Amino acid sequence: MGGGAWAHHDPSVPLVRTMGPWKVHDPVDRIGAVALPVTSTLPIPVEEPLLRDRIGAVVVAAITLSMAVMVAAPPAPAAAAAPKVAIIVGPVGSMTDGYRSRANEVATAATAAGATVVKAYSPNATWAQVKTAVQGANVIVYFGHGNGFPNPYSATENPDRVNGWGLNRTTTNGDSDNWSTTMVYCGEKALLGTLVSTDGIHQWNYCGGKTNTDRIAPAAGFTMVYAQAHYAPGFGERYNESDPVPTLAEAQQRVRNYSYPMLKLGAGGYFATAYGDADDIVARVLAQPSRSYGETFKLGTGYSATALQKLSHPDIAGAQVWVQKTVAGSMHFGDPDYWYAFAGDPSRTPGGATATPPPTSAPTMQRLAGADRYATAAAVSAANFAPGTSVAYVATGATFPDALSAGAAAAHHDGPVLLVSAGGVPSATAAELARLRPGTINVIGGTAMVSNGVVDALRGYATTGTVRRIAGSNRFATAARVSADTFAPGVPVAYIATGEMFPDALAGVAAAGSSRGPILLVGANHIPSETAAELGRLRPGRIVVLGATAVVSSAVATGLSRYATTGGVTRLAGNDRYATAVAVSKGTFGTGATVFVATGVTFPDALGGGPVAGGLPGPLLLVPGTYVPSSVANELTRLDPDTVVVLGGTSAVSSGVVAAIESRLSD
Repeated sequence: MGGGAWAHHDPSVPLVRTMGPWKVHDPVDRIGAVALPVTSTLPIPVEEPLLRDRIGAVVVAAITLSMAVMVAAPPAPAAAAAPKVAIIVGPVGSMTDGYRSRANEVATAATAAGATVVKAYSPNATWAQVKTAVQGANVIVYFGHGNGFPNPYSATENPDRVNGWGLNRTTTNGDSDNWSTTMVYCGEKALLGTLVSTDGIHQWNYCGGKTNTDRIAPAAGFTMVYAQAHYAPGFGERYNESDPVPTLAEAQQRVRNYSYPMLKLGAGGYFATAYGDADDIVARVLAQPSRSYGETFKLGTGYSATALQKLSHPDIAGAQVWVQKTVAGSMHFGDPDYWYAFAGDPSRTPGGATATPPPTSAPTMQRLAGADRYATAAAVSAANFAPGTSVAYVATGATFPDALSAGAAAAHHDGPVLLVSAGGVPSATAAELARLRPGTINVIGGTAMVSNGVVDALRGYATTGTVRRIAGSNRFATAARVSADTFAPGVPVAYIATGEMFPDALAGVAAAGSSRGPILLVGANHIPSETAAELGRLRPGRIVVLGATAVVSSAVATGLSRYATTGGVTRLAGNDRYATAVAVSKGTFGTGATVFVATGVTFPDALGGGPVAGGLPGPLLLVPGTYVPSSVANELTRLDPDTVVVLGGTSAVSSGVVAAIESRLSD
């Protein structure tokens, strides 16, 4: 579309619009008022004055012997004003035409639902015209560049230019999106009207009319939909496959920050999607104003019950932040990322009411188990990975260190961990590999752990014929080799566990997988040279030590601090293995849809589940096998999962434990 008129006309939308049914929560008294059909050729649609309805007056003649009396009937009930939908398309260079096309799909859906649509499309999406467009809007939809926080450009949030809209500076530069000359990021301070002269000069000049009281003013309880914008649902700018996927904490922080100005302005709900379904979201909001925002979110294209993670909004009382890591076709190399999010009160409705919450129900309980450790790992894989996965990891089931290192790498590449013996491929593992048909198989550990004969036997299951051995001279060196093979320098976090005992590291696999970072091993009182060298190469932003000082000493933690580039060293630990797993869960995961539970008495059952949990992401909690420790019970209550996956048979996690968990979560 070319320049000219501020509102580009969509041929599928009639110029003559009549107001449809909608409940407007407006402090202005609308009783007895209707809006007449309006034919408008103005470049900026304006609200027409509401005229008192005089239709419906009747004349009743009452004839008496002495006179006739004319009696007027009471006024007819007022027709509800149509909802107003404002659609913004910011300048995005060569992609702008595609965004305008998607925006027109939203306009068509909104008009079909009886709404009045106002468009502010580049090159005319300047602050002044956008501000006019969103005045009194019940729904705002934004397509354009996103600039959220945290981002790779600054460690400072800079609220004058983040968490808002990328707009045209003037109407004369077409769709050019040069942020230093033609486009301007009008951040949350512009939206809220809190800019000051010491903020960015471009924001002061182009986002607020050089005043700190110039803000947007949508309708009370409006709905905000970010249709295509980096950061808005949690994902970032991942242009290379080696670039890290955002951590859960980063995604939650982005949605928290992006939603803040909207919720502060009175928005009832905030949606952000990269699935191209903004038209469907808007149609649901308009057509079902009595449906809760939470239920509307769950009807979205990108919704995944097992991936959903919930967090109380840190800035807005009563609001929540919902994010989830899922796959969206080939975007970001087909890796799971944060494509769909919600913020606000999920029980609230677009009509302004609070929906009746559904009755509390017990979570879905699922047990994944086989006849032995090999069959259990195969069962976990079969339940979570489709045939044709790009890579599968194989490690010995006899000891834990190699499989732990493999777990973090497998979560990064979204592949399973399967177990073998030193001298053979168990039948359950062979059957699962035959079903999976992985492109490549990575064998973790040296020949003492997995023989060359086993490697040769595995070649028949890799569709490319490639079976790679990743190994070092000891468990510490193997973990470092796995990390070097998987993670590029600059990872956000690296996890450190003892290489001498398994319990503390089991829960760490899920945390490392969710954060897309490695697990490296240390001794209780020393940092092996291989681990130190890998940390020097990785340059992680921060380092997380798993377990108390008895397993990783304070001296080791102090020695690790030299390798953390920005965030220092933190420790996640409890007074036993079960409390440590709880500490890892609390320190990593918000409320979530899926929690994994395994025995903490032995290690094999958790080895296959850890990378799956990390990939969702969800925590892995440990139990003794016959009861639920109070620390674990309390953490389950906090997590409030929809699904609990128990790893291993009843000899590992008893039926009584499953019943106790179900009862706890049904209260």
